[in-house]
Amino acid sequence: MRPGGRPNLLRDLAAEISTAAHAKAVPSAQLARFTWKSVLGLAGAFLVLHLVLPQLANAPAAVDALRDANWWWVLAVLPITFLSQAFSTSLQLGTIPDRLPFGPTYQVQFASSFLNRITPSNVGGMALNLRYLQKTGIETGAATASVGLQSLAGALSNTVVAAVFFAWAGRGHAGVHLDLSGGRYVLWAVALALAAGALLGFTPPGRRFLRDKVWPFLRAAGSTVAGIATEPAKVVVGVVGALGLPLIQIVGLAMSLHALGADLPFVQVGAAYMAARLIANAAPVPGGLGALEAGLIAGLTTLGVEAGAATSAVLVYRLLTFWLNVPLGALALGVVRRRGYV
Repeated sequence: MRPGGRPNLLRDLAAEISTAAHAKAVPSAQLARFTWKSVLGLAGAFLVLHLVLPQLANAPAAVDALRDANWWWVLAVLPITFLSQAFSTSLQLGTIPDRLPFGPTYQVQFASSFLNRITPSNVGGMALNLRYLQKTGIETGAATASVGLQSLAGALSNTVVAAVFFAWAGRGHAGVHLDLSGGRYVLWAVALALAAGALLGFTPPGRRFLRDKVWPFLRAAGSTVAGIATEPAKVVVGVVGALGLPLIQIVGLAMSLHALGADLPFVQVGAAYMAARLIANAAPVPGGLGALEAGLIAGLTTLGVEAGAATSAVLVYRLLTFWLNVPLGALALGVVRRRGYV
């Protein structure tokens, strides 16, 4: 036992055995009934249930609204899925100094969207993109920095688009207030993020994490950005991809509302979508599943859309822009594997 330390029978016994057998000490496995990941996942599940269950009361009205839907407008929402992947491809092409072919990169983005449907926080898609960049001959550090830069650019673009729509909606429609039931969870998420930042900055393990993990990534990202900055065309392509992703989703939602006969000003649709997206990002579930739907329905009904029409529009929108990616992405994943892209 170390001077002043607490006795630990398992550690002391392992040390004696290692000494007697002249064997190298083996670190003990970390056993825990609960981890931070499981706790956050459980909290996210409760959040989703809290937001989704009240919306089930709108099911009969949603069925009635679907009977009167304009199916030509519903079909017009279909291309949104393919356009979204084109913007995602543009974002990747604009965040790597090397030149990548559009076709294979587009197929990999579809495959990544499938993996993002079954893994939280887009982990599966990021891993596939990293593998694709490595297979194209890009050095691992630059590939990792590019994937991280895509996530950072996506977060910044969402922040910019949300700020623009909130300011625009507030100026043009002063009497409208988006009172989403999950808004208070966003405040908790911000508070937790600030607390995590304090732990990283003021504790020895946090400082080691910053020194060993964060700063090397930032240096690699900085060199990647410096390489991209020398080519203005790549900057334009990346910006178009980053801003186009949220905007095309808002267009898809607006078209779904029009198909159900529930027209809203585009600015209000955008504000409702971005507010719901902020709530969904706080829930650690793939694609904000459940939380995004509930946030959208709550926001749209607050803006005056009938509950049945709002529910049906959101279901149509998510079916054609979220769930359609599952079969298409699975097919694309098989294609990119057979062709050796990943």
